[in-house]
Amino acid sequence: MPDNTKPNHYICRMPFIYEKIRIGDTEGVEVLGYEGSARKLSVPEELEGLPVLSLGKHAFTDKNTDLEEVSLPRSLLQIRSFAFYFCGSLKRLTLYDSVTDYHDGAIRTNFSLHEIRLIMREQRYTLARRILGDSDRKLLVMFEHPSGSLQLVFPEYSSNSIEDTRAQAFHIRIDGTGFSYRECVCADGLRLREYDGLYRRTFSSDDPEVSMEIAVARLMYPQGLSEEAAASYRAQLRNDMERVLRLSMKPRNAGWMELLMKEELLQSGDMDTALKLASESGKIELTGELMDYREKHFPKKTGTRLSLGDWSGR
Repeated sequence: MPDNTKPNHYICRMPFIYEKIRIGDTEGVEVLGYEGSARKLSVPEELEGLPVLSLGKHAFTDKNTDLEEVSLPRSLLQIRSFAFYFCGSLKRLTLYDSVTDYHDGAIRTNFSLHEIRLIMREQRYTLARRILGDSDRKLLVMFEHPSGSLQLVFPEYSSNSIEDTRAQAFHIRIDGTGFSYRECVCADGLRLREYDGLYRRTFSSDDPEVSMEIAVARLMYPQGLSEEAAASYRAQLRNDMERVLRLSMKPRNAGWMELLMKEELLQSGDMDTALKLASESGKIELTGELMDYREKHFPKKTGTRLSLGDWSGR
């Protein structure tokens, strides 16, 4: 863990507020705040020619009400406690695995944060484990490796302390599978077989929508996915296809319908619902793709083919 020397209190504003620090033998700056207004913000690699090494305590707070997405630089080595203190609109965070010093609580108060994009250049998984341990809410984590991407969904969970008066002890009760899923991320890598093995527990004990998200993510990014696990994911999607189709229309679920067609999960009885939802959502191109899919897999004996106009008034 890097050690900070005492900063020289040289504070700058532009609109980043920062000061010079030293981590080990490297001189750089620590970002202390942001006074600008932006929905998407990229913290630069350098400020005044010095690398950005650290994100300070309360660097982003509830005053940064516009921020929805923040990208952190590869130069960053440290994220201090409550760096995103009650930054209520923040939904997405991008950072590199070069961060070696992650302090507890950095994202704990970010109740809207649901997506982490982790760019893996050093193949360090400790950062991912620390981030996941810092939040008990549902998180979607995209691991971006040079060889390809892997998306994993980690459900939420809750923990409660229960007193055992007879034993004069307290026991921790954990509800939901989110904690078990997090345990599949280890310092030396991902335990994907264990992750996939948890799925039956998920759709029996967690929000059905989350189980759909897990299944789609694993089929969409099938790194390390066994055929047995893939079959389990496909079966669950087929068993709740109407819910899956409705979820696929949400903006955050772009690509779901294409996956259902690629995996040939849509059955004849699903087509009317799929076409109706796509038309109501104004997805003209997708409507055409669905019609082509139906014609290929479930051709009408008469050879007739509906036009886009046949769906526009439904």
